[in-house]
Amino acid sequence: MPRPLFSVVTAVYNVEPYLPDFIASIEGQRFDLQRLEVIAVDDGSTDGSLALLQEWARRSHGLVKVATKSNGGQSSARNLGLEHATGEWVTFTDPDDMLDSNFFKVAHRFAMAHPDVEVLAGKPVLLLESRGRISDQHPRRRQYEAGNRQVNLEHEPNTFTGSASVSLFKLDRIRALGLQYDTRVTPNFEDDQFAVHYLMGLPEPVVGVLRDAKYIYRKRATNNSTLQQSMSHPGRYSNVLEFGYLEVLQGAQARYGRVPPWLQHVIIYELSWYLEEDREISSNIRMSPELIPRFHDLFSQIIRYLDPEVVWSHTVRPLKSVWADLFAHAGRIQDWHSAVAVRTKVDPQMGLQRICYRYVGAPPREEFLVDGSAVQPAFSKTMSHTYYRKTLMFERIVWLPCGLTSRVLLEGASVTIVAEWPQPSQPAHSKSIRERLWLYRRLPAAYLIRALARRGRASFGSLQRRPLRLLARALPYRAKFSNAWVVMDRIEDADDNGERLFEYLLAERPDINAWFVLEKSTPAWKRMCAAGVPRLVAYGSFQWKMLMLNCAWLLSSHADLGIVKPEQITGITAQPTWKFAFMQHGVTDGDYSVWLNELDFDMFMVSTQAELESVVADGTSYRYTAKETQNTGLPRWDRLLAKGRQFSPEDRDLILVAPTWRRWLWLPLAPFAPVSGRRQAEDEFWNSEYFRNWNALLRSPRIAEAAARRGRRVAFMPHPKMQAILARMGLPAHIRLLAYVGNDVQELYARCALLVTDYSSVAFNAAYLNCPVVYFQFDQEQMMSGGHVGRPGYYEYLRDGFGPVVIDVPEAETAIVAAVDNGPCPAPEYQARIDQTFVNRDGRACARLVAAIEELSRPYRPPSTA
Repeated sequence: MPRPLFSVVTAVYNVEPYLPDFIASIEGQRFDLQRLEVIAVDDGSTDGSLALLQEWARRSHGLVKVATKSNGGQSSARNLGLEHATGEWVTFTDPDDMLDSNFFKVAHRFAMAHPDVEVLAGKPVLLLESRGRISDQHPRRRQYEAGNRQVNLEHEPNTFTGSASVSLFKLDRIRALGLQYDTRVTPNFEDDQFAVHYLMGLPEPVVGVLRDAKYIYRKRATNNSTLQQSMSHPGRYSNVLEFGYLEVLQGAQARYGRVPPWLQHVIIYELSWYLEEDREISSNIRMSPELIPRFHDLFSQIIRYLDPEVVWSHTVRPLKSVWADLFAHAGRIQDWHSAVAVRTKVDPQMGLQRICYRYVGAPPREEFLVDGSAVQPAFSKTMSHTYYRKTLMFERIVWLPCGLTSRVLLEGASVTIVAEWPQPSQPAHSKSIRERLWLYRRLPAAYLIRALARRGRASFGSLQRRPLRLLARALPYRAKFSNAWVVMDRIEDADDNGERLFEYLLAERPDINAWFVLEKSTPAWKRMCAAGVPRLVAYGSFQWKMLMLNCAWLLSSHADLGIVKPEQITGITAQPTWKFAFMQHGVTDGDYSVWLNELDFDMFMVSTQAELESVVADGTSYRYTAKETQNTGLPRWDRLLAKGRQFSPEDRDLILVAPTWRRWLWLPLAPFAPVSGRRQAEDEFWNSEYFRNWNALLRSPRIAEAAARRGRRVAFMPHPKMQAILARMGLPAHIRLLAYVGNDVQELYARCALLVTDYSSVAFNAAYLNCPVVYFQFDQEQMMSGGHVGRPGYYEYLRDGFGPVVIDVPEAETAIVAAVDNGPCPAPEYQARIDQTFVNRDGRACARLVAAIEELSRPYRPPSTA
């Protein structure tokens, strides 16, 4: 038999659901299959993968060879497949992905036209399995825009092959180099390391970039692929850095006396995913405390190989400005500060401007001049840019008086003040007509029709919205809504800090032009209408648009984009004029800076001194200073305190079990959620540790007997996101099932003789009324290591909590029974913590909040030095 032209080596492990698509994509090639060979290495699969491969081999007439081995990982499986490969070219397609039907036809045609090229790079496109469509949004898509071409990486360093699975290599060159996959590099980058070593073994790093040879990378709906789960693997923070990134950098340095820019771009691309993952509010990062020092030591060694000018020329992925500064300057010995200062915000009402600069190492000596005179900041702080629990860079934030001219001097030298942080190079992306047609041919017709309809509606809507700007300036609307305060909670619900503040404004401050916004026809809307609440405006209505285009303040207990930046308004005016006050819907006990910093509040309300310090103190990760952050207490606590006074400790009769949710168990209950996704999420929930523990606790005979003995009633009120489980749990009749909607939750807290929760901030509500608390935290490790929304913050449950922390059902039963028998008052140790936390339990939180808003609406006056 003649030598095959192409060998496909695929490492197979438990991919039975995806193998039929992979097989079909090979058999559907518009290329002579007799010139292909497939070496499928089963890496100890425990599902039906091996049987599928063997059946394929039997009917393939020699196309497919199957090898088997015990499970040892993808690298070892590919090495075994490489031993059996005989083709002129070899590629390493993953068995859950697919190749476009022209993949080998295009590769062959290009190889014939360019016989000196020894590596070919196919174009990755994404199969978004959850949406059932193909997307041309892979970060490396730009390098393919110029079509099928030959590229010297020394001349175009932002182009590189990337993963070996999308590339084709000359088998003879691999064997001449003695190249194999490094089994130490796991769970990712083994592909890229292989490709990098291959390129460094060539006389010149010349690549055939094949736009028309498309590799279809599957993004699984289940998010359980090796790459999708890699951030939870400890090797991602150790072996990948040491034996992957650092090894190729050191090898390049030894070979060339420098690290070629194209290789630096490979590393920048890889490291950017680390920084992006650590900026996710719900991160998949699983890093033990013992691993952190090693990770940062390796990270620092790696970025020292990066040249600042190469970093700032990176165009493969959009780099945040702060990431570019980190790659260029963090981890080095010398101190550094930014060459510019940035005016990030102006507050015309207070007459203040916010100016920022960054630095690494020791803080630079700073001076500020406004209109030629030296000034001191009205407010200031030093923010930490912390990644993987270590501060890598600082950002100085100062509020200065506004003036005609401003100057910032660092170490005696003036730096330029600019309007925004410089950004690394990012060229615009535009797909060719040919590329669009390729994607459209693979889109379901219904999706294409919906996409065109959306575009048409958007164009028509923009024409409709333009006159609204002019109409909002008309005298009737300006007179009605001028300087208005818009108050709300959620779009679809109320009964939180927004509604409580609005009640106060109507009763005590009629001089303030306040309006309450809520979605029409919701239960809360009907309730408030039935109660005759005035100045109620329907979210999304014409009146709401006129209100939002004229208001001075928007105050809400939530900061969802539909509240902070509603598309119906930003489509009319790109720069809304209102100030936003975030009233929160609980006490922030974790670190939510990743999320909250992006929203840039004008007022950030907190409720305790410890919470205030966690936001405004130097060295914290929040961008907010003492200007924006005000310790007023939650407005709803005024009503909570009044409700609490209606029930003496002896009248409290509820043992309230109120756990928070888990993001990995959030049931997809949207009307158009995929049926398979709904079924899988439900199956996962009913078999989860979360369900088993709370179900066992609620069914506990010991707790039921203690409750009956003391005349208490056990009630179960899970987080709103988990309310769907109530009807299906089949709990005993003595358990009262409670939902947030339809209940006066504050009255429930007032009647609470004991609160049992896990990590929920509802514990602060109970403690505010001197109610005992038990924390049931059976999944501490997962929750505290990035497994849920937010990061660990200033609050430590063992040190600061309002009750005992327990980690299993027997321990929880003992703590709950003891708390029930001890009565409805906290033990002295926990009462002392409560008293230290809540200094101002005076029923004046609303008044303090209004005073803070009014202060932020006036010109700034420096505090008197008298």
